[in-house]
This record gives sequence, C-alpha cells and structure tokens, in this order.
Amino acid sequence: MVKILIEGASLVLLGERAEFVKQGYIYIENGVIKGLGAGRVPEEYQYPELLLSGSGRLLLKGFASGFTVLSLYPLRYKVDFVDWFLVKEILKSMQRSDMYYVATLSLAELVSSGVTEALVVDIYLDEVARAARDVGINVTLAPPLNCGLDDEHQLQELRLLLSRWKQVEGVKIAIAVCDELRGKYVDIAREFRIPIYVISPEKETEESPGGVDVVLLNPRTASKLKTIYFGNMLGSWREGCGLGIGVRASYSIREVLKELIWMKKADPLGALTAGTRTTSEFIAYEESSLIKEGARSSIVVFNLSEPPGWPPPDSIDSAAKAITEGDLRIETVIIGDDIVLDREGLLTVGYEIFKKAIKKVEEVYSTILPPP
Repeated sequence: MVKILIEGASLVLLGERAEFVKQGYIYIENGVIKGLGAGRVPEEYQYPELLLSGSGRLLLKGFASGFTVLSLYPLRYKVDFVDWFLVKEILKSMQRSDMYYVATLSLAELVSSGVTEALVVDIYLDEVARAARDVGINVTLAPPLNCGLDDEHQLQELRLLLSRWKQVEGVKIAIAVCDELRGKYVDIAREFRIPIYVISPEKETEESPGGVDVVLLNPRTASKLKTIYFGNMLGSWREGCGLGIGVRASYSIREVLKELIWMKKADPLGALTAGTRTTSEFIAYEESSLIKEGARSSIVVFNLSEPPGWPPPDSIDSAAKAITEGDLRIETVIIGDDIVLDREGLLTVGYEIFKKAIKKVEEVYSTILPPP
C-alpha cells in the first residue's frame, strides 16, 4: 500500500461543474484518491509515504485516447490513416512476440504525452496487455472483426484475452467491428458481457441492442449513441463526444486537442473535457475519469514554475487554454498507486528494454513500406 500526498498544487477538476482549485492538495492511498481540497492538508493525510511538493504545479486527470492502433506506430511518419490492409501486411513479417516491443515503444510515448487510458484496436493484443502492464498504462483491448483480417484469428485472440486478463486491473476487454454492426457480433458481446466499438458504421445506428454497450467510432452521421472521433473525421466532433489518436505523427491527445480547437474553434474547456473525462468513460474507465474522492488515480502533473508553463493560470478557463493550446511540460504521471513518469523519464521500463525493442522493431519493419 502506497500513500502519496501532493500539497500546494493547483487542481483542474472536470466534474459536472468544472472547478479550479488554487493551493490544493490530493491524497492517494493504494491507488485510490482518499482526499482532496483547497488549503491546509487535514491531519489524517499529513503522514504519507511519499510527499510531493505541488508548488508551481498543475494537476489534471490524465488524457485518454478513444481509438489507438499501435502496430502502425513505427510507420506513423509515413501513414496518416488506419489502413487495415497495411496491418495485414505487417502480420506477414511479425511474430507474436514482436508486438510486445512495438506496444512498449508506442505506449511509452502515450504515457510521456500524459495519456493514462487508451482503447487499442489491433493485432496480438495479448502482447499489448503484457506491455501495458509493464509500462503502467490502463488499456481497453478490442480485437478488430470484419476489418479485412482473419476473424477466426481475432476471435481466438479474444478468448485468450478473456482467459488471461479479464480479472487484471488496468486491462479491460471489448471487440471492435468495422462498417456494420451485425447480429453475430452483438451475440459475441452479449455472451462475454463486453462492449462493442463500431468503426465507421455505414448505416445510421441510433439504439444499442439490448444488453450491449455500443460506442461509435467516426460515424458518417450524428448519433445519440456514445461517439468518438479521430483522424480525418475530427471535423465532425461535437460536444459530448470523445476523441482518439488512431495513427498520427504524434501519439498525443494534446495534439489532437490543438487540431480540434483550430479546426472547429472549439471551446478549450469543452475540448479538454472530451480528451480526458468523456473519453475515459467511453472506453470503460469511468472509475478513473475524474479527480474526486473514491476514484482510481489517473493524474498528470504539469510544471508551471518556469517557461513554457509560467505564468501559472489562475482560473478554469485560463488553465484549459494553457493545457490545450500552450506547451506545458509534463513532469509526473500517476496511474493507480504507481508514479510511472517523473522528470527523469519513464520509471517502469528501462533503457535496455527500449534498446532491445528498437532493434527488434527495426528488423520487423525494414521491409514494410506503406503504399505511395
């Protein structure tokens, strides 16, 4: 059991009514937020195992990506959309164990950019689960069905995930379906009591089938269902929807927020809520979607004590603008009871793993080129 206290920090709280707390504190015990507020730290929280000074720091609930493809990460400077045929080509050169190294590198970038939860739709997700636990990030893993890959292989991967990871904290399981929500996929989701993420549905979908949680990814028409946008459909985003990375040059939700604000002239606070709380809820991490008492900790700490963070914001609106449009430096990331990132870098995975991963990934991807 780890007891962490951060005192003297500014807090951005994105509840039903967004709040900005100056000179606040937050106390975490065994990965759960036990107390937070403004002013003096209550006596019962004053004896932590780890005390962090919050002077000149801003705390925010971590970012979340509502759609992420990791197998394309090594090609992210060459491709700008999710191409399942290219993923199929990668499968020809990749062994199952290679995906662990691809996932470790890409998940490390996500954490370094402040992402604490991600929906991953990809191949060899058992290896992704292993990498996610080593890196320390929360993931929801959804094998892609009807996406041009072998459905039977993806269903085998689903069964493997359910047998190994269903009870593991920080790993949740779902399925993803391309184009059409067919009855057989609904039956699978209902049987295993897992959500469905429908990618680019061709038909309007207004109601969830009974007993199944459905989230739409990049629907062509607006829907009343939970919806997440990413990539070339970002311009269709509206308030109440979530956000994803897909594949892009920077695996950072903050970069998505900047693009959204520029493209849609979206309110920074609304965009920030979409990239944190809303998306976390949509990818099954409601228990860590807010900074509040009783929630699992999922916290990003920004350093405002010097440029580029200085001068520190003094209101909820200025804080939202600083986070979404500024270039604040992320100093610490806390997920559960683990400090996974601090000013020295990632604490969970060391240099030797990265060195081995880079060598392995270079070997696998050296012969894979995206179409011109």
